[in-house]
Amino acid sequence: MTTIRPAHLADIPAIVDVHIQAFPGFFLTLMGRPFLRLLYLGFLQSAQGMVYVAVNAQGDVLGFVAGTAQPQGFFGQLLRKQWFRFGLAAVWPLCRRPSLVAIKLWSALFYRGETLPDLPNAALLSSLGVHPQAHRQGLGRQLVAAFVAWSAQHGCPAVYLTTDQSNNTKANTFYLECGFQLAGTCKRPPNRILNRYLLRIQP
Repeated sequence: MTTIRPAHLADIPAIVDVHIQAFPGFFLTLMGRPFLRLLYLGFLQSAQGMVYVAVNAQGDVLGFVAGTAQPQGFFGQLLRKQWFRFGLAAVWPLCRRPSLVAIKLWSALFYRGETLPDLPNAALLSSLGVHPQAHRQGLGRQLVAAFVAWSAQHGCPAVYLTTDQSNNTKANTFYLECGFQLAGTCKRPPNRILNRYLLRIQP
């Protein structure tokens, strides 16, 4: 039996582990565990942030979802409070891949959630991960549903997210099946094209 619940501080290491297993080779994974711990801790400790986990009967974290009801304010505040720690966490990854990581790191740290002009109060689903060994259990859908419910409770009229356009058929299909609609594209450095998906919350 799997339970979806708000994450606790003690869940952060397991959330980082799931992220690394779910996204091998992705930019944030390459930034390393210290960087990921700071990121998810930021979501967890913010009044406008959210982290939920899917846990089995033994209490093992099998998946997670993280996001914020105020994308613009959240990322700016996180950077102002934790800029030194994020900088320290980025030193080793920058030394290993200075040209590629520097560009993406700058973009990530100054990311503002790309708020939708017609829906400035929409919540941002920032990260969703399920452990590879827990696929095909419906955990992703349950975690998305939990985030949508949380967003509704915080007065958000919609939920949006971005995901890679190319070589990402599984994720794009998943969000469409969850009820999201394609709401355009956006470009992130250096030449990354993302699909933006939107789900309006019924009043």
